[in-house]
Amino acid sequence: MTRPGMGALGGALCATTLLLASGCGGQRAFDADRAMHHLVAQVEAGPRVPGTPAHAAVAAKIRAHLAETAERVTEHRFTTISPLDSTQLDLTTLVGVFNASSPTRILFGAHWDSRAFADEDPDSSARRLPVPGANDGASGVAVLLELASALDARPPKIGVDLAFFDGEDQGVHGDARSFALGSQRFVQDFPEYRPAFVVVLDMIGREGVRIPREANSVLLAGPLVNKIWEIGRDLRLTILADSAGTPVFDDHVAFLQAGIPAVDLIDLSDPRWHTSRDVPEFCSPRSLGEVGRLVLELIARSERELSP
Repeated sequence: MTRPGMGALGGALCATTLLLASGCGGQRAFDADRAMHHLVAQVEAGPRVPGTPAHAAVAAKIRAHLAETAERVTEHRFTTISPLDSTQLDLTTLVGVFNASSPTRILFGAHWDSRAFADEDPDSSARRLPVPGANDGASGVAVLLELASALDARPPKIGVDLAFFDGEDQGVHGDARSFALGSQRFVQDFPEYRPAFVVVLDMIGREGVRIPREANSVLLAGPLVNKIWEIGRDLRLTILADSAGTPVFDDHVAFLQAGIPAVDLIDLSDPRWHTSRDVPEFCSPRSLGEVGRLVLELIARSERELSP
């Protein structure tokens, strides 16, 4: 995602813990430690910079997990030019589809690529290194992968799509639209896809995460923001800060511009953002678990409110 304010639309594992959310027909479990394992595995594969072996390896891991859990897996492939170095980028957004026959759909997304250059690193000698992307990228993907397991165990009553967007973090600061390449192209290429709402998970895994109300989300999807924060209060979660955040150009923006309610759950206060120190040791199963619990409860309430 680009820097705060650039995208305004209006001008180490602990003992396994199962976190539960109520759902239609029973409860769905979210395994926070298994989510943390997914995070670590992505980083251990290497920086997921498009065109690298690590990028291909993690795509294969995501694809394999979705093939085991989802009803259907779709791939949206496209080629573009890198805003960072003008090389060709071959990008792939992967989508796990649950309850494919339901006309009522909701989407949860995260980006699975990591940034090619650690250009915010305080050590100038590290700024040409790729970002490990533990919090920025792997955390949201980790939650989606464990969410896929939960939905496989108890299939949803409505359609749920899990989108793993590519090319989100390959942009140039100062040019907002050079970020979020996968989601922009997805909305452009599939204008008929109209989910009831979209929630994007980005930078949600660090220890002590506090997610404010992102400004673009509040401006164009205020009721959905309020519902998510209401769930957070009901579940007594610590991850949501009842404070106003800055506008962020992230994977939710293309959906907002298409008139689809979309919320970006993101904490940009991580001091390791776009640095070489964005590594798993600063992330927490507890943070991943609370986000997973929040999302599962949002799905459960959506089943009750949106089911025919």
